[in-house]
Amino acid sequence: MNLFKPYSILHLQLSGIENFVAPEENAYLVFWWNRIPLGHLWIEAGKSSKPSETLAAAIVEELRPALQYYVDRQEGDVDRTALRTFLAAGSFVRLHAFLDENLTVLPGMPGFVRNISLPFPGKAAPFSSDEPVSAPEKLTVVICTRNRPGAIGACIEALLHSADPEFELIVVDNAPDDDSTERVIRSFPSVRYVREPRKGLDIARNTGARLASHALIAYTDDDVVVDPYWTLYLKSCFSDPLVMAVTGLVIPYALQTRSQYIFERNWGFNKGYLPRLFDHRYFLENLESGVRVWDIGAGANMAFRREIFDLVGWFDERLDVGAAGCSGDSELWYRILAEGWNCLYLPHLFVYHHHRETDRELDRQLFSYMRGQVSSLLIQYENYGHKGNLSRLYKGIPKYYFQRIRDRLFAKGRKEAGNIPAELKGCLSGWLYYQRNRHRERFPPSQVPAAMPEKAVVRPDSLVSVIIPCYNQGHYLPEAVESLIAQTHLNMEIIVVDDGSTDTTPLVCRQYKESIRQEGRRFDYIRVERVGLSAARNIGVRCSRGEYIAFLDADDWLYPGGIASNLHYFGVNKGLAFVSGGHDRVDGRGNILPGKEPVEKLTDNFWSLLHGNYIAMEASVLYRREVFFRFHFDPRLKGCEDYDLNLEISRHFPVLGHTAKIAAYRIHGGNMSNNRRMMLEMALRVLKRQEKSLKNESEKEAYAKGVKNWKKYYRYDPGRP
Repeated sequence: MNLFKPYSILHLQLSGIENFVAPEENAYLVFWWNRIPLGHLWIEAGKSSKPSETLAAAIVEELRPALQYYVDRQEGDVDRTALRTFLAAGSFVRLHAFLDENLTVLPGMPGFVRNISLPFPGKAAPFSSDEPVSAPEKLTVVICTRNRPGAIGACIEALLHSADPEFELIVVDNAPDDDSTERVIRSFPSVRYVREPRKGLDIARNTGARLASHALIAYTDDDVVVDPYWTLYLKSCFSDPLVMAVTGLVIPYALQTRSQYIFERNWGFNKGYLPRLFDHRYFLENLESGVRVWDIGAGANMAFRREIFDLVGWFDERLDVGAAGCSGDSELWYRILAEGWNCLYLPHLFVYHHHRETDRELDRQLFSYMRGQVSSLLIQYENYGHKGNLSRLYKGIPKYYFQRIRDRLFAKGRKEAGNIPAELKGCLSGWLYYQRNRHRERFPPSQVPAAMPEKAVVRPDSLVSVIIPCYNQGHYLPEAVESLIAQTHLNMEIIVVDDGSTDTTPLVCRQYKESIRQEGRRFDYIRVERVGLSAARNIGVRCSRGEYIAFLDADDWLYPGGIASNLHYFGVNKGLAFVSGGHDRVDGRGNILPGKEPVEKLTDNFWSLLHGNYIAMEASVLYRREVFFRFHFDPRLKGCEDYDLNLEISRHFPVLGHTAKIAAYRIHGGNMSNNRRMMLEMALRVLKRQEKSLKNESEKEAYAKGVKNWKKYYRYDPGRP
């Protein structure tokens, strides 16, 4: 019987590799260039006596991908052949010096700090440095804990020794059995202690997010020791407005037991040593087979923009320890990608994790992992209808375990094969759990203020952002842009969100960007990859700066006084959330078509919208920026997303409809509204969302009337295809 022998964790700088003597015992080597992790290597007892050149060759192959990545991305005149030369010669000291001299730009690392000694676990000391510290955004760190007073103390100690101490620290004590954790927190006066009585990790995470004071929210676990630069680097990783989540490398703190070894070797949180952007292109490329969102990172080392919880929802409280198991983090990353936003993995954001020490603890952990993964796949299908989730659940997972069991039977099994029963039980438990709890409340109820935070202010120089989503409508786009240039209200920014166009859209935008900026106007071009109309609009809002926001489809245009007309009503009615006007329907040549004249709607606008969408054209609406602190276009809707948004806003805040013509709606064969069956389905789904919130008989009658009106409008006939 082979007895497990512990692994020593050895951290080696590049400059120290040449003089490194391989140990006789098991070792886990982690390689660094200053503060940048580059790779790792396992050395097993009895195999470390191989010739030194063989070990050196293995190290070179491990380091090559990360080093090549960073060297290739340098700006200016860098001798890129030098990397190959030094690696081939095993000249690690010269390689370290070469990198120090030439690597000045590292992707995803603004404010990069080099040549600072790296405190590894067991060598931590209060941080000191002469390097300037910049903090572009404010940060809240949330630690969720339960019945682990010893671990939480060490975690806090490491955080309080951070290079950048300017952050809020919240400890959420999740359904504790006693007050031992609270007593520990009392010794840290700067730490905010919160007791959450409801058991569940994602419940605790949501509690921390709701109480956070700052724009960025980071999470780590009580069994983690963070690097001193963790908080500083986190603040500088959100410069891209599309990045809504950031994760980083998780390094094992110790590998002293068989369970710790098995977890790190086969289940660990290490997601590699190359920075990686997970965007909508990645999402679409993997959609058919099931998006591997667990590859994005680990909940022990993650951060979010606070606003993402308003955009895609909170952590799903059905997914947490004590319920579905886990996967609340990866399921949230799935929603972020599905709705057009990005997640970023950066290995220089590293922390150290205490893995479970015993076989029993590991079995429980893997049971929870598989229970959570199965539940999350079903929830992801529930949310979006993406069949790849079912493919992974009913084909991918059975195939994976069949291969592992087969290998085990033929003596090819890996050392973690003994955990298969716990994992399979977790899979079955996750499926049963979801079936029993699919109708449970997913998120905590959102709080919406009774009134707008402040009164509207309209000045001659009030900045208005007009967002134009565009997909292969470059032939229409110039007319839309020209209509904005011709507006009588001058202070305006134009934002075109190109949703993966393959036509002339990029060229048109490049030409306008140059000419409009020469006139002192703002024109921004944002390229995304087939995120859909709703997500494109939401992205436009995120990238805008205006006090007021309008949305114009690329095939439509605004009349010259359209923006000024809507602004006028905000000046008179300062509590409004949005103002809408009328529009004309025009043919392909711009000729006005017959249509209903707009009707003034000064009060009871929610009631009126229940009857039907009196606004009809989204370009006729001007919003106050403040409404997007909570409301957004829902990417899960294939149509009527503007109707859904306006119903939600008007249910909470006063809005106004006037009769002045604001815009022209072009009728052509590509209009989404031509798909009458789909539009009816979406309109009725949007109305259904309001059913539970109806307050009185008048609203209920309006709702019932609205259902009839939509069926009549789209000439609903159950027997017609």
